[in-house]
Amino acid sequence: MSLKNIILPENVIASLYTAPIICMPDAAGNEAAPEAHIKFLGSNQKHITIVVNANDAPFLSDKSFIFLTGVLTACRLNVADVAIINIHQSTNNHYLSLNAATKPQTVLLFGVSPQDIGLPLHFPHFQVQPFNNTTYICAPPLDSIEANKPLKAKLWASLKSVFQL
Repeated sequence: MSLKNIILPENVIASLYTAPIICMPDAAGNEAAPEAHIKFLGSNQKHITIVVNANDAPFLSDKSFIFLTGVLTACRLNVADVAIINIHQSTNNHYLSLNAATKPQTVLLFGVSPQDIGLPLHFPHFQVQPFNNTTYICAPPLDSIEANKPLKAKLWASLKSVFQL
């Protein structure tokens, strides 16, 4: 028996190829984004994704993390409820990949513009922006917000609106 003539049963072939081997276009003709493993901090229990751009830490600096924890507490949330992604440490930063990994209902962008993650729209800081069954808020970096009381007030107004506080 030669190795050139081996015939495998269908179930064996299916078990060898558990992931798609080609990207098929969706109904709109867009090529589907390949699934990528994206590292995030938190358990994502409430499907809230927080995207930051911190070049000095794997996720956030200690100072920014403490401030973010306070913001989450004010919103009756904690780190287990969210997924914190640092796009500076990630190779696949497109919003489709981020959304595939975390399945968010809400995305908070801190120091990250919508264009940085490939969103096909532009909106100002602190505007609550629905898009594709996800609510987005774009804001300055956490360090800037922490040091500026008017920015804190604008962030709080947006978060109250999104989380019905």
